[in-house]
This record gives sequence, C-alpha cells and structure tokens, in this order.
Amino acid sequence: MNPSWFIVADDLTGAADCAIAFAKSGMPASVLFEGGEAADVPGGVVAVDVASRALSATAAAKAHVCLLEQRFARPMRLYKKLDSLMRGQPMAETAATIEVLRKLGGPSFLVMAPAFPATGRTTVNGCVLVNGEPLEATEVWARDHTYPSGNLVENLGAVGVKTYGITLDVVRSGVGGITALVQDCMNKGFYGVVCDAETPDDLAIIAEATYPLADRVFFAGTGGLAVPLARMSAPDRGGVTISVPATERGVLMVVGSLVRVSRQALRFVLDTKPVLHVPFTPAELTSASDAALEERGREIKEALLAGRDVVAEIVEVDDPDLSKGGSLASRLAAALHGVLEASGGLVATGGETAAMLMARAGIHGIQLVTEVESGVPVGLTLGRHALPIITKAGSFGTEHTLARCIEYIRAANYKGELA
Repeated sequence: MNPSWFIVADDLTGAADCAIAFAKSGMPASVLFEGGEAADVPGGVVAVDVASRALSATAAAKAHVCLLEQRFARPMRLYKKLDSLMRGQPMAETAATIEVLRKLGGPSFLVMAPAFPATGRTTVNGCVLVNGEPLEATEVWARDHTYPSGNLVENLGAVGVKTYGITLDVVRSGVGGITALVQDCMNKGFYGVVCDAETPDDLAIIAEATYPLADRVFFAGTGGLAVPLARMSAPDRGGVTISVPATERGVLMVVGSLVRVSRQALRFVLDTKPVLHVPFTPAELTSASDAALEERGREIKEALLAGRDVVAEIVEVDDPDLSKGGSLASRLAAALHGVLEASGGLVATGGETAAMLMARAGIHGIQLVTEVESGVPVGLTLGRHALPIITKAGSFGTEHTLARCIEYIRAANYKGELA
C-alpha cells in the first residue's frame, strides 16, 4: 500500500525535520536515501532525500521529475520540502513538480508556505525573513544563494510559475477567506499561492484552509507547515516509542556544516564535554592518502568502543570553496568507514556528510521517532545497522543543541528506548 504522505526533499536533514512532524503525531514516518525502498507503511509517511541541494537547476529539476514519475501515485498527498533559507534550487524543483504532476494527473496547484517560526523563519509580503531580518542580510545568504532576493513570488515568476501572494491580513481573516482566494486563483489560471506567516497559528489557519483541497493542491514548505498538516492527518494518535539495544559505546558526532550557529554549538561541546576531538582540514581531506585517513578512522573507532564520545569535524577555513563541499563530505565519509557500526549512535549536522557515511555503512534510511528540539529530529537507522541518530540542519538550534543531542542518545541507550 502507498503511504498517505510523500515528502520530497533536497537533502537528508530537511527530509527528516519535515517528516518528524508526522511521526510525533503517531504516523509511521521514514526518511529514505541512496535508493532505499519504503517498507509497507499504509497510512504512513515517506520522505525521500533527492540529494539535489548542490545540483544545477536543470539537474535538480530532473531529479525531482524522475522520483515523482517512479514513486508518486494517488491518493498520496504531496509535500515539497523547501530549504528555509532558499538554498539549492527550490524554484526550479517546484516548477518541475508542477509540470510532472500535471502530466500524471496529480494535485498540481501549489500552496507554498515556507515559514518555520520555531526556528526564526517567517514570511512577510512574500519575502523570507530570518529572526526579523531580510534573508539577504544573513550569513548563509552571503555565503550561498541562488536567487537575487528572498522574494518568493518574484523568484517563482522567473521560472514561469505564476503565483498570488496571500498576505498576513488575509491569513488572519480566517479559513474561509483563504479557501475562497485559493479557489479564485485556481479559476483565474494561477499556478499557486505563496502564503505569509509569522506564527504557528498563521500556519495552522493556512493548513486548515487548504488541507481539504489536497486532492487538487500540493504543499511546499518547511517543518513549520508540516506540523499542522500532520495534526490534521492524525488528530487522535499519540507518539511512538522504539526499543534500542542498551549500550555504553560512545556517540559519534559529525560536524560538516560551516554555519556559525553549528560552530558555536560545537565549541560548547568541546568546552564542556570530555569528547575526543578529531578535526579534518579541507587540505588533509583533499591530499591525504587513504591509509592516513584510515588510521584516523581507527583512532575514532577505538575511542567509541571504549565508551568515549567522539567529534569529527571538517575544520572551517577562511573563504571556503563551497563547490568542494561534496568531495570533502565524501572523503570524510571514507575516513569514517567502519566507524559508525562501532558507535552507540550518530549526531550529524550537515546532511550530505551524514548521508554518505550511512550509505557506506549499508544504511538506507531513518525511522523517525521524536525531536530533541524544533528542527532536530531523532530516529533509528534502517538497513544493515540499527542505531539512534539525530540530524540537525546547520542553521538550526542554539549553542546548547549539540550537547543536548549527545545527552539524549546517551540516555536512550541507557534506557533501551527512543521516545
């Protein structure tokens, strides 16, 4: 049987922080990558990491088309996961999604609402704000952006997707006003709507107004909109609990993100926890021999088996070459080959590195359970090894988040359950 929701994301952490809303509502929810196949989860949720974040617009669009042609079928509801900072190629991917859904006879009218208030992301007048500031003023934007601005309606228009902006006053006028406006836009030939939202209540109104139209619309957003949609999908279910083998092995933390908040959280861990810190410079990962990297991996494995927590990081350098992110992640995953199965669990910030590491260990997905905090999901790996895992988008969380993640897995391994 098909899942009730199908989520398409451009990276691992995004897939997880979106699908976790459904798991917390009691729906079976899994994230798949590297060709993983969904288990029989009738009434559940499957999120697929297309791994398109670093691709060109054309290649990212093609990846979405191929996935949807292979796996999407009615009566699934579709959720296109957007990066909350509009990294990658979300506009080209959304345009391609509309095109393929029309071809398949699926729900092709776009309802976009990318706000994620719990992590400081809001949308006002169709523009993305981060902690009240324009997206264009952020550290991440300065380092990595695809579009000339954070104006969603304009950026969609540039790829041929004509949308109407639903402003905050319309959202707060109530469900009826939004529903009527969406239906009017359908009749007038718009491809979709872009919804403002500043609070969880705003997102709840949007969900209530558009969820009944799910046979005609698909949703595009972050983990923010997923929360009220999940509640509407499973209003009477509780959360889930999964048993894990009790172990005293150390927790492996892999930090591949360059974002400042992740670096601050890493520094807090190094200052307050008795971890083994194993830094890898970009130069080392690029030029070191396989034998040298394997030796670093053996050091990490021995520490984990002895019960010590380990932090492996790609060291930040001035003016990093973002085009080499994929190759550095691949080399770090190679250095850590055979390490994951010696650990008591994985904490990963930066989805590309985590996905490569797990793929090398014969892991093809994650069964989601709960969150440490908003945007920081917890699950159990699927495949050759069953380990607790926590993923965190680089720009989410506070300086205490990574320390809390280690503590969470330690406690879960002591109790023998994730809940």
